[in-house]
Amino acid sequence: MTQHRPLPRTLVPLEDESLVGLLLRLAQHTGSSPAAIAVRMGLADRVGVHVPTGSLLALPPRKLAEAAHVAGLSLPAMDNLLLAPLGERYGPLNQQHAPWYGPQLLTHPRRWVHLRSTQFCECCLAGKDNPLGAELGGSWKRHWHLPVVFACVEHRRTLRRCCPSCGRPAHATRQGLIAHATHDGLHPVQCRASSVFQTDFRERSVCGAYMTGKQRGRSMSKDLATHEEIINVQRRVDALLSPDGPAETISCGELVSVAQYFMDLRAVAALIYASWPQARPLAATEVLARAIEGDATRRHRISRGLRSRVMGAPARDYFLAPPATALATAAILGIAERLLKAADNSAERTELVALYRREVEGCHALGSRHVNDLGASPSLRRIFGLAPIPRMAAPRGASQMPAAEAE
Repeated sequence: MTQHRPLPRTLVPLEDESLVGLLLRLAQHTGSSPAAIAVRMGLADRVGVHVPTGSLLALPPRKLAEAAHVAGLSLPAMDNLLLAPLGERYGPLNQQHAPWYGPQLLTHPRRWVHLRSTQFCECCLAGKDNPLGAELGGSWKRHWHLPVVFACVEHRRTLRRCCPSCGRPAHATRQGLIAHATHDGLHPVQCRASSVFQTDFRERSVCGAYMTGKQRGRSMSKDLATHEEIINVQRRVDALLSPDGPAETISCGELVSVAQYFMDLRAVAALIYASWPQARPLAATEVLARAIEGDATRRHRISRGLRSRVMGAPARDYFLAPPATALATAAILGIAERLLKAADNSAERTELVALYRREVEGCHALGSRHVNDLGASPSLRRIFGLAPIPRMAAPRGASQMPAAEAE
């Protein structure tokens, strides 16, 4: 039975809004704190206790029903504030392609999910041109937690990852879902990062800078060809992630589910980084090639240093993580798209096989086990000469309880 009464004032979720965004807007709308709203919705036991990070990922049925009741939402509307439903189209969140049993498995960079932080578009956060939008700001979107979303097509700019004032990752906190959740005087679009580096769990003052377009905007690139390539790649990714998008797409000459296609993109991206600069000629523009160059050079340097100091160290993980910048993301995904869409016997198909052979058969940065762990499709594995791996789907309900209760 639901223990808490509905909120006296509630809000309709904005388009693609995340649970964190709704909690922040409800706190501002009701003159309360995010922690108090979370307790009221049954997401935390009492004020002062961290809201579990897994609450953003999935909620068990009982907690989902209680939170929906308190917020005045339907069960589907409440569920659509969480990240797990995105797994229907995004492979790294899909239980069949990349099973997870709690948020700890999704906080590792190679999982390609920003669970403990988010990206954002300053213009989107500024809100719509209406009284409520001006008062509460815009939507903190669920899709901003996916590394494959790196630009805002509507405002034609790359997403930010850090506060423009303090430089710390947006929404990042040592524990829980919301930093300084007990503070009740912060606007939903203000930075909640501590203004002084925290060495303990005592309350510190917060940055408080507004992360909207009113601060300072930034364009994607001065190079027109690069600008258009970024927009076009993001448009294609958005079309695949859209609930109204196609159920299947082409990968290595065969139709695969959209969720599987994103797994293939992740696998090819790792090969591009590990074998760089072999794929450099495939970059759409010189600006994008330089973006990968800087990121790949850093990864190779760290990987070599770690392998030289620690025998058996997981140095290869540096090639499995998502790109470090929006430009590098656009460049990597653009190349990966070309390789996966290439026809049989084409130069791009030959290049894809060469990337794999250089790294795996040549015993360089990646091994065959790491390629196997990336969940490549049967068609991609066939090109690499690997046998298919049967995958068992994990029931989503089995993962909801640990995800919701873990920090």
